[in-house]
Amino acid sequence: MPAHQKLYLRPSVVAQPLLHRWYAWPYLLAPHTGALNLRDRLLPIVDSYLKAPHIHDSVTADPHRYGAPFLDPQGAGQDEVQAARETMAKDGRAKLQLADDIDQLRSLLREKALGGAMEPLYPQVPASLRGRVELVYDTAHRPTFRFFESLMYSSPAFERHGQCVSLIAAPKPQPFVYSSPVLPSADRLDIDVPFDSPLWDELFAARLAPVDVPDLAERLGIDDADLPAFTALFHATPPPAHTPPPAGDVRVRYLNHASVLIETGSTSVLLDPLIGYTEDGHEHFTIEDLPQRIDTVVISHFHSDHFSLETLLQLRTRIGTILVPRASGGSLADPSLKTMLEALGFPNVQELAEMDTRAAGEVEVTALPFVGEHADLDIRTKMVPLVRAGGRRFLFATDITPLEPALYDNVPGLTETPLDALFIGLECVGAPLGWLYGPLLEGKLSREHNKGRRLKGSDAAQADQLARQLNARHVYAYAMGLEPWLKHLTGSEYEADAEPVQQAAVLSGLTAERGVTSELLRDRAERTWPTVAPTDQ
Repeated sequence: MPAHQKLYLRPSVVAQPLLHRWYAWPYLLAPHTGALNLRDRLLPIVDSYLKAPHIHDSVTADPHRYGAPFLDPQGAGQDEVQAARETMAKDGRAKLQLADDIDQLRSLLREKALGGAMEPLYPQVPASLRGRVELVYDTAHRPTFRFFESLMYSSPAFERHGQCVSLIAAPKPQPFVYSSPVLPSADRLDIDVPFDSPLWDELFAARLAPVDVPDLAERLGIDDADLPAFTALFHATPPPAHTPPPAGDVRVRYLNHASVLIETGSTSVLLDPLIGYTEDGHEHFTIEDLPQRIDTVVISHFHSDHFSLETLLQLRTRIGTILVPRASGGSLADPSLKTMLEALGFPNVQELAEMDTRAAGEVEVTALPFVGEHADLDIRTKMVPLVRAGGRRFLFATDITPLEPALYDNVPGLTETPLDALFIGLECVGAPLGWLYGPLLEGKLSREHNKGRRLKGSDAAQADQLARQLNARHVYAYAMGLEPWLKHLTGSEYEADAEPVQQAAVLSGLTAERGVTSELLRDRAERTWPTVAPTDQ
């Protein structure tokens, strides 16, 4: 029998990781936060649709209400949505039990943890949490508990059987992924293989090296009926070779949103990768433009527009080390990225505490403190990466709100020499607290507090103040979800009269007054700096 022809995975192929038919965003992936989100956010959206589909159809037809919690079935009938709902509840029953048990444990502590010893309460901890939590008081004698997170990923609530990857041949308009499940359709090929399987590494490695398609299909469990559709995802054209920056240069490429690639002649670092595909009708950098080897990936914080399993899964074998901020150690609202990524099959993940530095080749990354954007919750899984490359310094302030100027004055050496570039988000409106964290909260949240505590970043005045403080030579406004091919993930796109875009124009005016350029980044950009010796800085 002749050998099969080996083929490459097309660069246009979209690979969406799904959990119980929902896009696999971080607060759904973690078993404990995923339990509450499945019960209190996602299933209620489906139930609301089944009760009144005409209301959902009316809202999703209105482009001004894109991103609202209304389900878009994408052509599926009500019976199909009902069947999907039943499967979600069946396959997610361990998560749903965990959500109920978290409530029960909270009630137990409210009623019986009144300042005395916790020891008598351990036998009353609900079954799904027994041996997976520690009962504690804070210093004000308020009872709470913390998770042993690694043990949550070995619990039944880490439902690997609910994981799949949905492949489509090319990008297409999609509903907002946090309001609508991704239902089966004729143009999708759903492969029910858990995310940690090395088979995914073989598939995505085929973007760079050809693979025996029928052999891989058999090992992925693809039926004969689906083999033609799977084979159509491949072609014989090798990818273009990656072109490194010229010798002696530091090259910075803006890929979209908060995704930035920094390269020297020998080292690369990729920040907050959330990367688009070819053939979506837009000119931008894609996975094809990345180096074959990415020495370091940096994740600034836990939000889903900065942590993308969709992108990371496709790059898993190409990444040397993933640097993530250190979590608080088991609090419900602050899951550990390191623990999660290791459970998802990523082999080399390192945590950075505040002011920790890691070096890789010609690049160093320091985790600076991150204040703001988390609605005043005690979230520790966040950092502001300071990247040193080729004698240059770049600060990625992503979504911070610089509430206290003294913070960065206290960082040794930060303000003593000019900063080559400050990257900062201007999403100065932000969603209310409950939009992201609602299912995790205990007790009723007032309307006033929900609206007042927002997931917002800087405005122009705050960004300019920070740029002055750091003596930034260039300022780049970014991370505002302006790219149209990311709308289904960020919920927004470029509109000239939108407040963040207006703030970017104000920032340009403020920095121009002192001869500093400020630029709004969207779609695609590339800048280079010549390397400098330490004595020349």
